[in-house]
Amino acid sequence: MSRFCTQCGTVNEADARFCDACGKPLKPRAAAPAPEAKPSASAATELDAPLTPALPARRLPWPWLGGGVALLLLLAAAAWYWLQPQEPSREVFMAAINQHLAQHDADYRRKVCLRNLPYGKQSLVTSPFDQASNAWLGELVKAGLYAAPQKISNGFFGEQLEYQQTDLARTAVVDGRLCVGSGIEAVAVTQWSPPQAMGELLVSQVRYDFQPRQPVAWLTPAIRRELFGEAGKGEARIMLLRKDGRWQVADDGERQALEVAVFMQALAKEGIERAGEQASTGLKAWLGRLFGPAEPSADDIWQALLDYSPLLASQQQGYAKQDCTALAQQPDTFSCRIRVGGGSERVLLSKNGDGVWQLRLP
Repeated sequence: MSRFCTQCGTVNEADARFCDACGKPLKPRAAAPAPEAKPSASAATELDAPLTPALPARRLPWPWLGGGVALLLLLAAAAWYWLQPQEPSREVFMAAINQHLAQHDADYRRKVCLRNLPYGKQSLVTSPFDQASNAWLGELVKAGLYAAPQKISNGFFGEQLEYQQTDLARTAVVDGRLCVGSGIEAVAVTQWSPPQAMGELLVSQVRYDFQPRQPVAWLTPAIRRELFGEAGKGEARIMLLRKDGRWQVADDGERQALEVAVFMQALAKEGIERAGEQASTGLKAWLGRLFGPAEPSADDIWQALLDYSPLLASQQQGYAKQDCTALAQQPDTFSCRIRVGGGSERVLLSKNGDGVWQLRLP
């Protein structure tokens, strides 16, 4: 494209740098603008989109949610387990017994206390020839409970040995007994009777082994043997009942009532006559008592009851014999009415081959 000189108007070549006529420098041609790049479809879409601030991605609280669900399941399982009635087992009985013993330390302390000597005295005096007492006191001297014996003169009795009690022993003496622990704790359940239904309750007699709770530091093997024998542990029985689905130790009132109820239920199960059974009465019964065999005494009947069920031992204070009637059809057999546990019962008794009265079972 030709170029015009602005001074003289001469037409010059397109690539001329000076005017051919007047020599005036020609202005350089302006560079053509670069073509605009058309935005792509994706770019156009991005440009058309409204400008909004970018939001951070939300994280769902899955760990917290999972932990909450697990906790709820755990609580539900624990509630279900607690509401299930406990079945009898050594573990269940042991836990119930030890919970009771821990709450009644003072009531069971005597089971771990020695009373073979008058420990309430500040000093004990023995004869040098009393080997058994001196041997035992020698063990207590080794344990630090008494000082070594001192020889004293005791008039008519001559020379004797005096043992002075130490402060260590005085802290362990309760009601004149030398105690080796604060109470007892069960270490093994060895036996229990089949649970027996008494209304809404289940009742079982449990035998367990025990040892001192919180034993003293001076409990030597010799002292333990003196207290428990060669076994080195004590043995006891206790009544448990299942109430509201949980096994627990019966309190004194429950135990006394249940002991009588369990015994009378056992009598009824075995077919022993109860109050209301017909027995010979009137003149025939009077003649039988006058000329027949002597009827069992109150002590005879009580001993027969204990032989059949030792559970009645705690009911002796409320026991009384009321009357006995000889049964004409059954020689040497008496139907006796007794009072025990606040109620009147009738039992059958006869003598065995050794002449001892016993409850008669069918």
